[in-house]
Amino acid sequence: METIHSEKNERLVDEVDNEAGEIIGIHQDTKVIRRKLDFYLLPLLISGFFVLQLDRSNISNALTDTITEDLGITTDDVNLGNQLMSAGIAIAEIPSNIILQRFGASKWLTFQMLVWGTVAICQAWVTNIHSFYATRFLLGLFEGGYIPGAMYMLALFYTKSELAVKTSVFYFGNYVAAAVGPLVAAGILQMAGLGGLSGWQWLFIIEGGITLLIFLVFVLFLPRSPAHTRPIHGLWDFFSEDERKLLRARIVADDEYNEADKVSMSFRDVKDSIVDYRLWLHMLLNIVTLTPKGGLQLYGPLVIKTLGFSKVNANLLSAVSSVLVLIFSYCISIVSDRTRWRGPFCILAFAWSIIFAGSVLGVSKDASASKWTLYAVFTLLSGGNAVSQSLNDAWVSINARSPSRRSLGLAMVVMGSNFGGIIGPQLFRSSDAPKYPHAFLAILVLYAAAIPITLLMMWVYSRDNKEAQTPGTTHDGTLETRRRYDL
Repeated sequence: METIHSEKNERLVDEVDNEAGEIIGIHQDTKVIRRKLDFYLLPLLISGFFVLQLDRSNISNALTDTITEDLGITTDDVNLGNQLMSAGIAIAEIPSNIILQRFGASKWLTFQMLVWGTVAICQAWVTNIHSFYATRFLLGLFEGGYIPGAMYMLALFYTKSELAVKTSVFYFGNYVAAAVGPLVAAGILQMAGLGGLSGWQWLFIIEGGITLLIFLVFVLFLPRSPAHTRPIHGLWDFFSEDERKLLRARIVADDEYNEADKVSMSFRDVKDSIVDYRLWLHMLLNIVTLTPKGGLQLYGPLVIKTLGFSKVNANLLSAVSSVLVLIFSYCISIVSDRTRWRGPFCILAFAWSIIFAGSVLGVSKDASASKWTLYAVFTLLSGGNAVSQSLNDAWVSINARSPSRRSLGLAMVVMGSNFGGIIGPQLFRSSDAPKYPHAFLAILVLYAAAIPITLLMMWVYSRDNKEAQTPGTTHDGTLETRRRYDL
């Protein structure tokens, strides 16, 4: 009898050990998969965002050179050019993401980069206000859709509990470009006269050329989906068969819809997404909070220059705020993912911006304040500016109830960001220079308005969570599995 019990116990122990070994093995393999994504997929998408932001924002560095004199335009004309670029982006966002669903994210994002990189280089040969307007609009039109498309691709490969941090890291491409761009521009602008070209012309040529280089990298390495990880050329694969199976399994376990790189999108899908008022609230939040960014990003180097710094130093010093944004957004996103709270950390970022917008207004009225004091408070304001952007975008992606709603929802919030980009430069008017008091007052009011919008969104999702505790049905009468929304 003792022998029988002993054999049973041994078999039980063996079974438990085998199950534990499988669990430990899967856990270790999952860590390997995540690490591989972090060092393979994520840097590719970040590099795309980096060159996009270089091409989009280098006009602010060109303003410190002779572009206005060479083209016979004013800063107000530059404002209109940037508005046309933002309009092009806004027009393209939803159509671009519908096309993305049809052809797959990797193919569409790669094609976009080829086209906008070509337009970015062509900006070097504009000769008048009309060609300036045309290239700015085309640049926006062909860039439109990259950001939501890349974030959609992140959602294909990462789980919801990882998404806020990964979205924040994705935005490093934006912040690093904003930080490094002025440093690179400061060097490139010194090439003025070389080959008979102005410094700003070399700026567009070189930075547009970097975009085409990243395009080639995308062709060679960008995977398509968890189930099809080969790049678009199909010649090699950086994931093994077992890794693909595990990659797909963990994504499908997190979200059953997240297994294909291409999804058919019906008119009903588009209509249901567009009439979802939750997405409109997220879009409104980005409009309100990204309007200050639109002005500060374009005129940051010029504002710093008016404090008494040289052209080169103004471009260099404007990079500091981007480093602060990078640090703040990453730290906040880590805590946000761990707590699954999104709204409260958005509000924390708004409070920071309100405090330092008020500080800029106060210090600018102090005649005894040094240029370094003014620079410090301006940089702290800019350093907290748009910290909520990646968090709000991740909030949309995490709470999306279908791939089409995620894709179109991300397109809508990025449209909101670009509407902010259209409005923002108008805060800084030539008649308000050099201290721009009305601009900073408007920035303070906008961030204050963002707080009740965020509270409303949290209330809506909280209500939805309570309703999710009761059974529901879909439009065709089948049972619906309702999902918990992050607040």
